[in-house]
Amino acid sequence: MISNPINNKKVVAIHQPNFIPWLGFFYKIYKSDIFVLLDNVQFPKESAAARNYIKGKNGSKVLLSVSVKKSEGSFQNYNEIELDYSSKWNIKHLNQIKDAYIKSSYFNLYFPEFESILKTKFYTLAELNIAIIKWVLKHLEITTQVEIASQFDGGGFGRKNNRNLNICLHFGANSYLSGIGAKQYNDESLYEENKVELLYSDYKPATYPQINGNEFLPNLSVLDALFNCGSETAVLLKKES
Repeated sequence: MISNPINNKKVVAIHQPNFIPWLGFFYKIYKSDIFVLLDNVQFPKESAAARNYIKGKNGSKVLLSVSVKKSEGSFQNYNEIELDYSSKWNIKHLNQIKDAYIKSSYFNLYFPEFESILKTKFYTLAELNIAIIKWVLKHLEITTQVEIASQFDGGGFGRKNNRNLNICLHFGANSYLSGIGAKQYNDESLYEENKVELLYSDYKPATYPQINGNEFLPNLSVLDALFNCGSETAVLLKKES
């Protein structure tokens, strides 16, 4: 079982609940003591919020994209935007995944459970994504405490830097683990003033044996690693710490 390698710190990390995320997403969870799924922020169109890639049997990327209802325009949050099952996108996804990975070593171990999740009619995108994320965490044996932002933040935590800082303070954290891509947006002085250490995820994409061609495709959905590596997927994360 993986345990948190960061000692003498109480680390909070925060991220939107994306669709079948990449390994770096789960590395960030592994490196934190408390991981907050930010489901009460605006859903961004054409992003990892509702789409991700697997490796098709011909060796090229295959996009899996969730259909959502946009009755309220583009200003709905993850926990507000409804899923649209009229196109049967979930069945299409399952067929694409089966077509790509049925010959992989661990397909039979993971596919039935994932199939059950995708065939469940969730109401919102957040519900679907959170169910998948928790399923992956179970199989990676990552025991980080996971919290859902909408369950404790009624809107008084502010926005952007203030929101992230207030979440850290809410959980009594002395460290905030940020994605490296947010470095240009983080207000380092704000965290310093509040005695919260600002850390950055140092994840480097791991390579591992992939079926479907000799070329390794990095940064795919975690499904690719699970089907190819099984429980060794957890070891990939541990090696990068």
